[in-house]
Amino acid sequence: MKNLFRIILITVLTFSSLKVNAAMLSNSEIKNIIAKQVKENFKNYTSAKLDVEVIALPFKDLDVPEGDVSFVVKPSMDKFLARDLEKVSVYVNGQFFKTFNAPVVIKAYEDVLVASSFINIGQPINTKVVSVKKIEISNILNYPLRADALGKEMMAKKAFREGEILDKRFVKLRPDILRNSTVSVLFKTNNLTIAIDARALSDGVIGENICLMNKNYNKIYTGKVVGENKVLVEI
Repeated sequence: MKNLFRIILITVLTFSSLKVNAAMLSNSEIKNIIAKQVKENFKNYTSAKLDVEVIALPFKDLDVPEGDVSFVVKPSMDKFLARDLEKVSVYVNGQFFKTFNAPVVIKAYEDVLVASSFINIGQPINTKVVSVKKIEISNILNYPLRADALGKEMMAKKAFREGEILDKRFVKLRPDILRNSTVSVLFKTNNLTIAIDARALSDGVIGENICLMNKNYNKIYTGKVVGENKVLVEI
């Protein structure tokens, strides 16, 4: 995964375009800038809709010298956290001016599978027993089954009560790729894509990384499952 949490410079804001004093930025204006940048930092990490609330700032208004003001917002860790402490650095005319911490609460909402009735262990999972609902999944971001899983063969590995989100750790999915099967491996670099056949060394579902062996050269590659019997290797 590319470094999705690299420091991203917010578009430079000039005070002449703000309805505030030429040397002052309001508390609410800064909160909006931080919230927007936090969403950008996580946009490619999750498809969920994000709502960001900046809990507090260590000042009411920020006095700065006149000039072009920009912000760099960096999360505390290289992963999604529902509660985090963002490090915010302020620059004026490209020169460092000030840094401070801003606590934030991030809520993620996405269409996921929810049990519409009780599902017993070993019971097949289909449209008769599940429905799709947009629910907050901030604390279990990587585990809910998304709506696109409905067309797959699934079986419950535990009992789910009515209204419970289907956690993929407790659902047996028919793999998109079966171990030892022949798969199409797409090697992609810039605008060039080359396809070869290879043998899958493990089962895999869409989104997972698996190892493959080239039949001709016995070389092992690692790639991401992007479809049924299709794996992408970026080089």
